[in-house]
Amino acid sequence: MNIFGGSSVWGSEDNRDFIASNEWHTPDESSRPGAGSNSIMSTTLESGLNNLGIAGGLGTSQDVDEVLEQSVWGDSNTNNHQHAGSGSDALVGSESNGTNNGNGREVGITDTNLFSPYSLNQDQDQRRSRESQRSQTQGENNSGDDESNEDLNDWLESVRKTYHPLSPDTVVIEEIPEREGLLFKHTNYLVKHLVDLPNTEPSKDRSVVRRYSDFVWLQEVLLKRYPFRLIPELPPKRIGSQNADPQFLERREKGLIRFINLVIKHPVLSKDDLILTFLTVPTDLSSWRKQAGYDTTDEFTDKKISNGFIKMWQKRLSEQWNEADASIDKSIEIWLKITFLLERHEKRIKQIAHERNILRSLINDFTQTTPKLYPVEHGSTILDITNQFSVIGKHLQTTTEYNEQEVDASSSSLIPKFKIFVDVLFSLKGLFERYRIMAGNNVPQLQRRVEINFEKLQTMKGKPDVSGAEYDKIRTAIQRDKKCIVLELNRAWLIRQCILEEFTIFQETQFIITRAFQAWSKLNASFAGLKLNEWEKLTDNLMDMPLSYQ
Repeated sequence: MNIFGGSSVWGSEDNRDFIASNEWHTPDESSRPGAGSNSIMSTTLESGLNNLGIAGGLGTSQDVDEVLEQSVWGDSNTNNHQHAGSGSDALVGSESNGTNNGNGREVGITDTNLFSPYSLNQDQDQRRSRESQRSQTQGENNSGDDESNEDLNDWLESVRKTYHPLSPDTVVIEEIPEREGLLFKHTNYLVKHLVDLPNTEPSKDRSVVRRYSDFVWLQEVLLKRYPFRLIPELPPKRIGSQNADPQFLERREKGLIRFINLVIKHPVLSKDDLILTFLTVPTDLSSWRKQAGYDTTDEFTDKKISNGFIKMWQKRLSEQWNEADASIDKSIEIWLKITFLLERHEKRIKQIAHERNILRSLINDFTQTTPKLYPVEHGSTILDITNQFSVIGKHLQTTTEYNEQEVDASSSSLIPKFKIFVDVLFSLKGLFERYRIMAGNNVPQLQRRVEINFEKLQTMKGKPDVSGAEYDKIRTAIQRDKKCIVLELNRAWLIRQCILEEFTIFQETQFIITRAFQAWSKLNASFAGLKLNEWEKLTDNLMDMPLSYQ
């Protein structure tokens, strides 16, 4: 399915087949804003970038500024529109050669010339000529593949080294007991960072007071500035009497701790000035927001994609992204069930501890009734039996304490290690969703408009009754659209680089899985050993209990 519009826009069958593969796909094209309308937005980066490439721009060694000056605005030395087919007019419709990125694909304009008109029934000789050129350069491409793979691997490794999800948490949050507010009471949190932050002057105790709404503001600002980064989710908000629920407040506090530490560990988000402000400004943050001016434009403003990234890009990277996108919901579902079972096991242990306390109390009560059932005058063995009840009671008390310790350790240490991975998966899911909604561009529409205007210029050439003003107006429109195409494709490449960085650092989170199950095994082994030791001691003691009168 060609999500960009009619097949006549794309030219050759090769191009249409490639676009149909939809490298950076969206699961449901019809559900996207503008689907089926004249303003269809492109989120298929491979087809939108490689097949539409930018002439001599993002795919060459030229700087993007040179592209904007030459490929978009034309040759400044040829401004006379009256010379048909020369100067800037020739530039508007010229065939620009693409640049090979070392992976057997051309990044610049090749099969589909972004700035030239073409027909659906493309000349077969041209296609055979391109195939011949490809076969001639195949040997060069093979050698380029090795170099590109090496560059890509170095780049991926350098990105992964910037992220350390297993590093200790550096921000702690504590609920302040006193609640504020006249009508609706709200909870304040003491947020304290344990390490020095760059370019800041924190308070002496490195702590600030924040409300839940301050965390919401922080997340909203991060989503505006970094829409294609792994922004963690916040715990849910409740109003009214539910806010006074101790269990809810405890869960929310733990969720806020996971949120802020995920942000702090992120190699890009942690350097944001508003993050530092959030952690260090001692005043009320809502008052500070009203007085201070802060920028919320996204991180791509005034940035240009590097040619090195374009050259090392490989299609398999986007295929991996799509596979992860297709499996994220199932992964979240499975991990949530795992976490739920561990929490239910924790509740069972808590219930066992409660029931053993009851059992110990019942055994003590039973000790008071046995002398009436078994008078000593009939035999003293009952005393030997009841004397062991105290040993059983001590055993139950000790094992109950172990169960309570296990519950505390599970709640404070083990379960958070599993829940942090839930937050990581949801942050990746959010990135997938924002990409589908926000990564679109109008390149196909702009390209078609350039073609139509170029055809108008061709029909105007040689006609004496055509006014120079009208000719210049169309030509200016072409140049303006070409500039928009370059800028939109530059942004699309920046998005591609950004989400590849995020997906690369996401690979480090697999070790959260390792740490979680290691902690689970260690916790169970530790308390199982303690309990086993108590059961063995009890068994040895109970061997002295009489089994007969003799």
